[in-house]
Amino acid sequence: MTPPPAAQATHPGNNFDAIRIVAATMVLYSHHFALTGQMEPTFFGIHSLGGLAVAIFFVISGYLVTMSWARDPSAWRFALRRFLRIWPALTAAIVVTAYGLGAWVTKLPLSEYLAHPGTAQYLQGLGLRIHYVLPGVFENNPYALGVNGSLWTIPLEVRCYVVLGVAGLFGLLRFRPVLLLCIALYMAWFLIRSNADVTGNVNYGRELSAFFLAGAAMFSLRPHWNRHPIPWAAAIGLACTIAWWMDWRHTALLIGLPFLVLYSGTRSTPILRHAGRWGDPSYGIYLYAFPIQQAVIYFTWPGLGFAGTMGLALALTIALAYASWHGLEKRVLKFKPRTP
Repeated sequence: MTPPPAAQATHPGNNFDAIRIVAATMVLYSHHFALTGQMEPTFFGIHSLGGLAVAIFFVISGYLVTMSWARDPSAWRFALRRFLRIWPALTAAIVVTAYGLGAWVTKLPLSEYLAHPGTAQYLQGLGLRIHYVLPGVFENNPYALGVNGSLWTIPLEVRCYVVLGVAGLFGLLRFRPVLLLCIALYMAWFLIRSNADVTGNVNYGRELSAFFLAGAAMFSLRPHWNRHPIPWAAAIGLACTIAWWMDWRHTALLIGLPFLVLYSGTRSTPILRHAGRWGDPSYGIYLYAFPIQQAVIYFTWPGLGFAGTMGLALALTIALAYASWHGLEKRVLKFKPRTP
């Protein structure tokens, strides 16, 4: 039986909703180590689990956003769709954190907190100038002062949207060879000049842009790898193995992760394909997990311990994420312009 519109998956028929929810939960899990004063678990020493999850988000975003442009190559409709997906929920998260949670837990008198310049500065996150501290908030937590460390990726993702939109506006996305050539040039520059395997330091902005562009390239090449997945998997697996053997682990991840994520996401697996049946909480989980975790730790640490605080934070985060989806995100997305 077809579910009612309010209950339909946001990406019906594939596994993308499930992957995004898992990735958002990975961020929460990884951050909980740092927020309780421990080292975050890593993925083979390349990135923390949260960092791996962010790379997954950028791969999926590059794929789906490029698909959106291909279906409707209009700059203003493209920009409006991206705005409606990012800013309403981001605005709610920033305002609720600053004037709800922050006002509740600050060590300062409420009037002083509200009048403090740092409280108003936190709202600059709406213009993508992210501030991570609120006056008097979480000063004695194991991870002191940090209010929402997850927001750092939002400006980077918006920058990718802008670059893709400008490329589309100038016609660079109209022809597959042109798009792939542009991506190949960026990848060559990145691997030579900014790759952590070469420099020894991770430039997160450039690396995440590479994952986003890898997703865009995979969309352009989908007719090939979707029709012949085994040869593609074998070739990519061989390239990953060679890079790993050369101790170029960041490069190996960039080679292998996009295909693995997008092939898995475009499948239609029983159970997994219904993960978005009741909505898409992934963005809400990403936006609210960090401040909720800090608040739970503020009130219950160390009494509840690691597992107890994480379980409570996860439950509260999921509840708020679904409330965000049904109360705000889904409603504003109704204003997305229709494809002619």
